[in-house]
Amino acid sequence: MRYIKTGAATAAAATLALIGLATNPAAAAPSWHDPSCASVSGPGAITFSKDDGATLAPATRPGPVVYTNGLAALETPDTLVAVQEVTAWPGGGTTVTVHRSTDAGCSWSPVATLPSGQNVRATAAGGSRAYLWSDSPVRGLYRLDGTTVTTLTDPTPAGATGLTADPYDPDHVVIGDNAGRLYETWDGGAVWGTLGGNAGGIGVHSGYDTTVDPGDLAHAVVGASGAAYVTFDGGVNWTRSAGLDLTPGGRFGVNVFSVAVSPVDGDVVYAAALDIDQNDAHDPTDGRHIYRSTDGGRTFAPIADQGGDITIYNGPNLFPSPVDAGTLYFEFGSNYAGTGTFVYKYSATTGVVTFTHNDYHGLGALAFNPANPATLYLGLAVEP
Repeated sequence: MRYIKTGAATAAAATLALIGLATNPAAAAPSWHDPSCASVSGPGAITFSKDDGATLAPATRPGPVVYTNGLAALETPDTLVAVQEVTAWPGGGTTVTVHRSTDAGCSWSPVATLPSGQNVRATAAGGSRAYLWSDSPVRGLYRLDGTTVTTLTDPTPAGATGLTADPYDPDHVVIGDNAGRLYETWDGGAVWGTLGGNAGGIGVHSGYDTTVDPGDLAHAVVGASGAAYVTFDGGVNWTRSAGLDLTPGGRFGVNVFSVAVSPVDGDVVYAAALDIDQNDAHDPTDGRHIYRSTDGGRTFAPIADQGGDITIYNGPNLFPSPVDAGTLYFEFGSNYAGTGTFVYKYSATTGVVTFTHNDYHGLGALAFNPANPATLYLGLAVEP
């Protein structure tokens, strides 16, 4: 597997090294346990399910406006981190709080308040470390070690769209921005270097989402306005993905809002996109589809369409299984007319999408228990 190394001393030329993957990173915490509690204590809107979301462990229902967009199971046994944004309603300010659980998600305690950031995600990075990053032009990038938060300089000019940590080196991180460019650090975020060029030559704010293969940090896919692009050499060369535009030769093309590479098979990449020509023609699917690639993002084919009980919006969260490259979770939630939240599960084995439903207003984050990946941790939203 290829890993890129740049930085102050090597910014002029990327060095590729072949490293064998001895074990699956998803199985890196054998001493984890399943949660043994019947309910969850803490800030609320963070819970777990052992049946794909059909039954949620009871948790406090906070209010009036809460978004849990960051959630990660750490390598340290039974330890998770979550980031919640709470807004006073109406017209109040927003507080971004980091919470931690050390008992497999049964209880949560606040450990820090972040000074900045919006739609803050959490990415596990080995041991008790996680990186917290703002998936928004409202900037904020942090390193969490245990309960200590260190503010980092965000290398992206206009906002991050994805962050992946090396499963063997928590100081090695690749981050993508909304101009389709990649940045890399080898010292935990103190110094960043730029990798290659921007995907497809797209402009600032044209990149919607970036996914980097944790098994090969030279491999990344960028979802953008009009297309998706894939690189296998750290952004030196980019290839436009095929198969996403279902109206070839149409006037408007396709917007690729979400991308996610499987953590167990880098050849498998998922995407969510809007075929604008289908949308304009009032196609029954509204042009909204979930796609799958089995060649690393070079080509895609649709696997789920909007319709019936499946709703696909612009930019749904995609959560590939950590143990099965053929399983993907995605979501839709709303407070409108009691819609609630749908947790969808796609299986490549059956080609079928199943779903569960709850009365929260969105699923901002999902994590898998390392000891039992069938136990899902859900970071939920509450809206007035």
